[in-house]
Amino acid sequence: MRLLAAFVLIAALAVGFALLAKADAGYVQFVLPPLRVEMSFTVFVLGTFLAFLALHAILRLAARIAAMPREVRAQRLRQQIERARTRQDAALVALLEGRFGRARELADDALALPRSGGLPALIGARAALEMRDFGAAASLLARPDAQVGSLTVPRLMLEAEMANEQGQPGEALAKLDALRREAGSHTAALRLSLRALASAGRPAEIPAVVDQLVKRKVYDADQGAMVRASAHADALVGLAHDGAGLRDYWNRLPEADRLHPRVARAAAAGFVRLGRDRDAVELLARSLDRHWDPALVAQFAEAKPEDDARQLEIAERWLAQHSDDATLLFTLGRLCERAQLWGKAQTYYEASLALADHWRTRVMLGEMQARLGRIDEANAHLAAALKLALAELGGRSA
Repeated sequence: MRLLAAFVLIAALAVGFALLAKADAGYVQFVLPPLRVEMSFTVFVLGTFLAFLALHAILRLAARIAAMPREVRAQRLRQQIERARTRQDAALVALLEGRFGRARELADDALALPRSGGLPALIGARAALEMRDFGAAASLLARPDAQVGSLTVPRLMLEAEMANEQGQPGEALAKLDALRREAGSHTAALRLSLRALASAGRPAEIPAVVDQLVKRKVYDADQGAMVRASAHADALVGLAHDGAGLRDYWNRLPEADRLHPRVARAAAAGFVRLGRDRDAVELLARSLDRHWDPALVAQFAEAKPEDDARQLEIAERWLAQHSDDATLLFTLGRLCERAQLWGKAQTYYEASLALADHWRTRVMLGEMQARLGRIDEANAHLAAALKLALAELGGRSA
């Protein structure tokens, strides 16, 4: 279209000039004493037009020549950016492939080029962190081009992870707080926060983070409950010698968390240590009614409330559904022995041995027989217990 328009314009000018030349009867005179130049009007117009074209061409050529240094610089800049981007992309691919040494090398190559930006520095820092070269990672993150605002969030994430890997969870949590103020919480930051809180020994703060991860589908309900229960249990163990703190923490727990076996086990141990054996029995009983766990059954006998008959009654009630549980029968034997119900205790111990011949049961039965003066039977059970214990130790060492 442009070529057609130019052709039409040139044709129109040619026709106009031909008509002008045909009708021209005038002339143009230039006087510069002692010189005088005369020419026809048609020649003057043609000369003016050609002079204009020549001047235009000269000016275009001069502008082109003047712009050449700028264009050369722009071309070189584009080539530098393209080379840096090519090495940056290669470094990212190597990082994703797990070739961390190669990623470091390509990132360094990209950073050596002008106009490389800060992203290669973060890629190199991530590779260095994976290789546990913390000094190199810190140097890369401290570069001015890695401090730009657009890279604040990934830089803080890397700094937090590096601090946590170096055994500085407090510093890691401070970085994550700064990240949260900058861009809010995101899934990767929450997961890192979970690890940092565990490393910092702050389990009481973990359940709130777990709840957010469950909402984001990182954990399903069962996984979230397990992690949350583990954190509650660790917090309760840490408060085992702080009666007021233990009570306060326990009172703030939801009922569902209280009855989780791990939480119940930790809380019951704390209650027993504080002399609240009755509370420990009630807690373990409620937890076992909802989640049957042999470890809790064994712990049930560790509590020694004043009303031991009530404790024995609760345990015997479980026999209806768990009569084939050796741990329950062993626990019943201990409770009957404590109540000096020797015959029932022996019956429960022997029933437990029939299901699982364990050295602990043999020891308890042997010691009881010794107290009752049945020395031969006691020696037989204790000898069998020793044999079983040595076999168990041999199996572990193997």
